[in-house]
Amino acid sequence: MTDSTSPAAPAGWFPAGVEGQERYWDGTAWTDQVRPVGTVVSESPTTVETSTASAPGKKPRNVLGIVALAVAAVGFIFACIPGALIVGWLLLPVGFILGIVALLQKGKPKWQGVAAIIVSVVGTIIGVIVFIAVVAGAVNNAVGDTVTDEVGSSAVGEGTSASDAPAAEEKPAVAEAQELVLGETAFGVDADNGMGWYAVQLTNPNTDYVFGNAGIDVEAYDASGVLIDTDTSYGTILSGTSWFVGRFFDIGSAQIDRIEVRGPTADAATYSSAAETGSFTLGEITTGSEYDWMTVNGTVTSNFSEDQDMVRIDLIARDGSGEIVGVDFTFTDRVPAGGTAAWNVNLWKVPLDSKIEAYPHL
Repeated sequence: MTDSTSPAAPAGWFPAGVEGQERYWDGTAWTDQVRPVGTVVSESPTTVETSTASAPGKKPRNVLGIVALAVAAVGFIFACIPGALIVGWLLLPVGFILGIVALLQKGKPKWQGVAAIIVSVVGTIIGVIVFIAVVAGAVNNAVGDTVTDEVGSSAVGEGTSASDAPAAEEKPAVAEAQELVLGETAFGVDADNGMGWYAVQLTNPNTDYVFGNAGIDVEAYDASGVLIDTDTSYGTILSGTSWFVGRFFDIGSAQIDRIEVRGPTADAATYSSAAETGSFTLGEITTGSEYDWMTVNGTVTSNFSEDQDMVRIDLIARDGSGEIVGVDFTFTDRVPAGGTAAWNVNLWKVPLDSKIEAYPHL
């Protein structure tokens, strides 16, 4: 190779006579070091470093945050659907927890976790609102049902005359409703807890009238005529004889001398044809004992055309002489239309050989 550089040339890289290569001149002689043309070297001529730009790296992903956001979003959707609220309430807490965990991960994006937390909280609030709306609607429908709906009959509205209705719809004249008749009553005080109790017998003499959602107020008075306490029972008084029982909670040290009963008057009765009004039939009542209380079991059968919810069973206990010595009541969850449901209750502090009577009503 022919030197193409003057001996006085300073040290450096110069064409080496081979296309695409350079050789290092140390200022006095050629060295054995070669390199490709254009390569950047460090300050030391003995080390050749090639400078290459590193490819830009991918942005980190927060997989857990993405999962949390997806779970929260699905829960939010279900929370808005009345029939699928439970699914939303299961998913939203999961999305909330995953969002918090995703938010705590180092070196990962945070926005997915934050979004999951926000969606979970908002979804929960909406779910509560939807639940309240559903419950409120159900209660409103239940309260709005009239007694005639319950017994499967209808009454003629005000302002309607027989001449206004088609001939096929005309009904025979119906006798006016009669007042309820108060029968036997009883009361007492439980020595152990100081609470009073009462039993009231009411007879509805009307064959084709019922008293719907009737309020029956029972007042306890002492010997001086002072009103001690009042208890109110609500129910539908069907045709025939019924018993209503309850308790006085604020007797204290007072002594009950007598009770008075206030109930609905005849003008509160609702027409309901006897042929269409439903009724209940009590099955056999069995009793037993456990510790110092009496266990009572029985069945009730309905011939109503619709299911009846929360049917109340009022019980009275009579001793061998026929005197009422205790009362209690219970509810059935549902009595199917034309079906039978079981019920049971425990009677405290009554003789275990007492005779039990039960009276169902709406």
